[in-house]
Amino acid sequence: MWDWAPLAGDARMGDAPSADDSGSQRLEGGVGPRDTQAGELRAIHVGRQDWLRMRGLPWGAPLERWGDLGATMLSIRKGESRHEVIFVEAGGRRYAIKQTSPEAAEREIHVYEQVAPRHVSTLEPVGWVVISGEPIEVGQMGGRPVYMSGDTGYCVTRLAERVLPQSILYRYPFTNANKRLLWNAIAELLADLHDAGVYWGDPSLANTLIDLSAQRLTAVMADAETAEVTPGPLSEGLRRQDLDSFVESLIWQAEDIRLARELGEDTQLITEGDAFYVISRYAGLRADRQAQRRERAGGLLALERRLERLNALGYGVLNLRHVRRLALRRAAAYRDEEGPDTALPRDELRIATLRPRWYTQRIHDLLGIRVPRAAALRIYRQLNVHKYLLSERAGRDVGMDAAARDWLTRYHQPLMRFLESYLPGADLTRRYEAYVSILNHTWRMSLEQQRAVPIEEGAMDYALTSERSADASQPPAEEDDDSGEE
Repeated sequence: MWDWAPLAGDARMGDAPSADDSGSQRLEGGVGPRDTQAGELRAIHVGRQDWLRMRGLPWGAPLERWGDLGATMLSIRKGESRHEVIFVEAGGRRYAIKQTSPEAAEREIHVYEQVAPRHVSTLEPVGWVVISGEPIEVGQMGGRPVYMSGDTGYCVTRLAERVLPQSILYRYPFTNANKRLLWNAIAELLADLHDAGVYWGDPSLANTLIDLSAQRLTAVMADAETAEVTPGPLSEGLRRQDLDSFVESLIWQAEDIRLARELGEDTQLITEGDAFYVISRYAGLRADRQAQRRERAGGLLALERRLERLNALGYGVLNLRHVRRLALRRAAAYRDEEGPDTALPRDELRIATLRPRWYTQRIHDLLGIRVPRAAALRIYRQLNVHKYLLSERAGRDVGMDAAARDWLTRYHQPLMRFLESYLPGADLTRRYEAYVSILNHTWRMSLEQQRAVPIEEGAMDYALTSERSADASQPPAEEDDDSGEE
């Protein structure tokens, strides 16, 4: 990271760094445009490679003139913002540049840098730049003019790819199903921020980007001007303030969206029920995480219950990282020594708000098969359980790819051979309905018998049980006579 603050002398935008004899760093020997009448380059907090790409930009000129001054502008629709924001390409990289005060630019980048290692979805910080400006007279004191700094700050972030800016959300299809995806993603972002010790201060759709990559729906904190970072998880009071602020923002943003679409006054795209849904998803995620932290030992049944709980909330499991039982026992002993608040490592689930096709695409990537959407969720859950069992036996996390290969041999291929004989004329949907039913049946048999029932045995028992159930539901058949007549 190059970090010069402040810089003095005649250094201007576009200058490259060098070291003088005293070892101090300065900017000199300009290579950028000189016809913009830009101010002096006062301070930089930008990585070396990024600055080499951006140093030729017309820093100090009004953002609306950058295109005329040689910057490669990107045609991307912006959302509402308190500050001017532009999108540029420089040296093959794409950046979002927000013009604000020097203090605000430095503070916002500092928040992003603090939050980045905490695995929360925010904009990726690039750095901040300060350009000098003429002092601004703000009044008089004792007959003498009082000035404030006229310096300009620039907050630079990496341009997020495949995201919907807030302005596009004004055209979001607010059906019940689509709203649930949106609210789930935002509740997940708020829960992640708060668990990481981040108080947003101004949560709203206007300050959120929606990432649609990889068949997921990820909410991204796109404005950190009011955010504060604390050492540990956020207090209950600050959590409640953030939630209340978001719910309040929905009221005026619902009206803004209605007006933007020129809808009638009786139209309600966002309702009180939507606000309640966000709060309920947030509460559900918190309860799940608190329960997980309280549990000293997990186990297969606890994992299965948690998967069901998360699915009921509308979240899917991206993957499960297995933690060895030996490590768990050592961590539990360590926690007993250190006190109850010490974090205990365990089986870690990475959850997300998944779009409908995620499971079918994931199973295709892992197994090379096409599965109907209705069956994909259950099959993927069983894959996670299978990975857990394999990891238990190996004493280490075996990885999803290895688990999928083993599943293909031990479960999928035997099941498909069985179903070819059991349901010879069935279409793909009917066949996978039976596929999932056999998995569930075999799982129940394994729990009852306290052993791993082979899938072939479970499939045969399912077929026999299904036939018995079907026979029991039918009236007794009349005996045939010897004549063969009906």
